[in-house]
Amino acid sequence: MQNQHINEIKQKIYQQVDELNDETSLQMLQEAAATYSLKERRDIIDELTTEQQQRLQESIEQVKAGSTYTNDEVKAKSKSWLSR
Repeated sequence: MQNQHINEIKQKIYQQVDELNDETSLQMLQEAAATYSLKERRDIIDELTTEQQQRLQESIEQVKAGSTYTNDEVKAKSKSWLSR
């Protein structure tokens, strides 16, 4: 059953690619496919700059400390701020 589902997904991808005539989009898809086909996938963290890695670590620490807002809280704060 899983093979059938995988084959259906592949067929949809084949059809979408076949209908695509934009060279840039095709190149991006080819690069993505090449990346996903690598047996040893690189970790995206390794591609971040030192500053980006530091900011990510700070964000992780904020989450651990409970210093976060829910999406609803952010929406409410934004609405309040925009109505000033």
